[in-house]
Amino acid sequence: MPDSLVIREGDLTTFDGDAVVNAANNHLVLGAGVAGAIARRGGPAVQRACDAHVREHGPIRVGEAVLTPAGDLPARWVIHAAAMGDEPASARSIREATRSALELARAHGLESVAFPVLGTGVAGFDFDEAASIMLVEIRRALDAEGAPSTVVLYGFLPEQAACLRELAGAAPAP
Repeated sequence: MPDSLVIREGDLTTFDGDAVVNAANNHLVLGAGVAGAIARRGGPAVQRACDAHVREHGPIRVGEAVLTPAGDLPARWVIHAAAMGDEPASARSIREATRSALELARAHGLESVAFPVLGTGVAGFDFDEAASIMLVEIRRALDAEGAPSTVVLYGFLPEQAACLRELAGAAPAP
């Protein structure tokens, strides 16, 4: 496993790096789950930025990602990766959303990015399967030129973090 992939347990919104990835819907409404936590901790500026993007460009396509300021979060940016729209998340939408978020991070020169396991909360996809899909995409991206130097994958619950460590072959993060 590359040194630049880190598994952590806990609250993604505490990440103090370049960007956190939001498990977004394609309308960029910050409701429940990770999106709700980002809205609560980041303050109203994050939803306002999402609303402005949708007003100007319309809803994003499922699998797409967009960047907004992070409001009051410790991170500087939020990458909103749409793993679901009106339909539940799928393997394809999780793969594309992960890939899009990583490409956006690279395009903006972001060095540290933190992800939840996309599509597994409100979107209802199997945690282990989603994590496996994401790990493939993260490893592929980390091998590319200009990739972030650190990608952190968060499991909110202890059993989620343990699952991620097992799937990634990782030791617990310090």
